[in-house]
Amino acid sequence: MPLSLTAPVTAHPVRAEQGRDFGDRYLVLLCGLLLGYATFGKGFAYIGVPPLFVSEIVLVLGLVALLASGCWLAMLMTLPSLAIVLLIGWVVLRTLPYLGLYRFDALRDSVLAIYGVFAFIIVALLLQKPQRLGWLIGNYSRFALFYGFSGAALAYATSGLSDILSWPFSGVPVVFVRMGEASVHLCGAAVFVLLGLRRVPLLWVGAVLVGFVMVSVSRGAMLSFIVPLCLAALLGGKLHRIVPIAAAGGAILSLVMVLGVQVETDGGRVIGPAQLINNVESLVGRSDASNLDGTKTWRLRWWHSIEDYTVHGPYFWTGKGFGVNLAIDDGYVVGEDGGRGSGQPVRAPHNAHLNMLARAGVPGLALWLFVFATWFALLFSRMLAARRNGDEDWAKLFIWIGCYGLSQLINASFDVALEGPMLGIWFWCIVGLGIGSSMLYGAAQDVRLSPGSLARGGR
Repeated sequence: MPLSLTAPVTAHPVRAEQGRDFGDRYLVLLCGLLLGYATFGKGFAYIGVPPLFVSEIVLVLGLVALLASGCWLAMLMTLPSLAIVLLIGWVVLRTLPYLGLYRFDALRDSVLAIYGVFAFIIVALLLQKPQRLGWLIGNYSRFALFYGFSGAALAYATSGLSDILSWPFSGVPVVFVRMGEASVHLCGAAVFVLLGLRRVPLLWVGAVLVGFVMVSVSRGAMLSFIVPLCLAALLGGKLHRIVPIAAAGGAILSLVMVLGVQVETDGGRVIGPAQLINNVESLVGRSDASNLDGTKTWRLRWWHSIEDYTVHGPYFWTGKGFGVNLAIDDGYVVGEDGGRGSGQPVRAPHNAHLNMLARAGVPGLALWLFVFATWFALLFSRMLAARRNGDEDWAKLFIWIGCYGLSQLINASFDVALEGPMLGIWFWCIVGLGIGSSMLYGAAQDVRLSPGSLARGGR
């Protein structure tokens, strides 16, 4: 049967007459989990009975689906897959010695890499039934339409509700989407549309532009939207589409700035073009916004400390392990996690790469970087192959997946992002989607099958 990515947008990955198995039902559950994290954020992560929350339940069920797929060896047949295995193995070695001392905290910190299991779950399910890829793309098409219209509004609405509703057993807000998370998903949706993977009304484009300004109250949120979008336009040959939109948006923002229209938010930042300018100034030098330079200075000092005691110090090979509160141990306690989260001090240095270095040493950071270097290389090589073969829809798919992952890595360079399930599970699922789709395309080329075209649900 020829491999096809064309699939209807339905509630299940396969039709009933084809026979739905546990993997099909699990994939529906996993997509529901991802939707919950994207729309309700941190509060959704606390559904469950402590310390067993929804992410752990879905992870265990995913392992069952992985084993039932029969593809648990085939999924390892790429260099990124082997790199992830090595990374997880090293992190486990740096976690086990601290389980007795730190207990749940050690497990919680280790998910930075352990959530990589979700990548293998996605790969195995795609290899088991390749038509699931079309189903995933078709349903993401609907998510992109929804999130483009509502992503920024969800972030502000749920943030407002976080002061009213909280879980009684932890004090964590029932609903709380952070700006960086909203920016990542807005970027994913924007790249999806920019590449022509679905059509949208002009109003949607306007909503995304407004949403970008709304969520860009931080450097990380701003960069995680702009950089991948520009890269997608360059690789996808869509600069002619993005330049007029950027010019029109710039003109409108200039007018808004001249009129002095802006909205102040908590923390002394504002919604408007002035905040974008402050973000850029803070990135390239110093900003007049003291709150930006203050957080920048704090981060840089902490990051330099981590470099000193790992690259140039006694923790070169081992790091400090998983479980220790780095903020307390390093002397950089600055308040509560995320500003209004669990009421606990920040545990990580607002940079996933430095967090890995601090906890797993230079070998851990090397494996971490090796995973992403091989993953991006795999996607890029598949994109080039698709271009050579005239499979433009496949090429667009690989560009979108790569830019989505890049957006999350950029956000994780400025915030505590991949350390939690809200973006951590999303990220590793995207990694798995990239590996799985690359393997499917490679198999299609090996047997000279026609890949068909991507699902264009919602057109």
